[in-house]
Amino acid sequence: MGSTILASRQTMRLFGSKRGIPGNPLGQVVVYDDQNDIKDIDQEALQNTVHRIAKIIGYETYDVTLLLVDDEEMKETNLESRGIDAPTDILSFPFHFHEKPGLLEEPEFDIPDYYTLGDMVVDVPYVIRRCKEDMDEADDAGFEDEVERGVSGAMASELDPVKRIHMLLIHGMLHLVGYDHEEDDEYEEMVTREEELLKELGYIE
Repeated sequence: MGSTILASRQTMRLFGSKRGIPGNPLGQVVVYDDQNDIKDIDQEALQNTVHRIAKIIGYETYDVTLLLVDDEEMKETNLESRGIDAPTDILSFPFHFHEKPGLLEEPEFDIPDYYTLGDMVVDVPYVIRRCKEDMDEADDAGFEDEVERGVSGAMASELDPVKRIHMLLIHGMLHLVGYDHEEDDEYEEMVTREEELLKELGYIE
């Protein structure tokens, strides 16, 4: 199930490898920076975060593409993929079907091109706005009436947009390996896994 969202942007072929084979190299994390709201964003740091997440979830030999965009591009992508005419913080486009959350079906062919998790798209100005909104709400209320769980809950107390983007990568990567939050049981499973990753990566205690 390959994503076509970034097909026109591919300037290089990715070559992941089968997981669980000693000596197989790490997958590539390719970052496209198509936004101007955060100048000179540290792409290597973003790549390292994706690599760390991929290792924890057991897909460190698979490739990932990350695209940083503005509101207009995210709005177009969201409309094209989900029929929603509005921007959002992150969208994920898995390359493979999953057997269960956290376990993907094996690639149809044992060739490097098929060992990719898929694409993530992050709307940078959207993240910046949410930081400002949360800061204003904190100033007005002084506390949160209800604490959210998972990545959303962790981000509520983090007002640095770059750090929020790193946290969002946890959410996006879990979507790439089959986690979802549409139903109550799916939500519980996903936020529990998010919290495990947030702790392992040092974002929460």
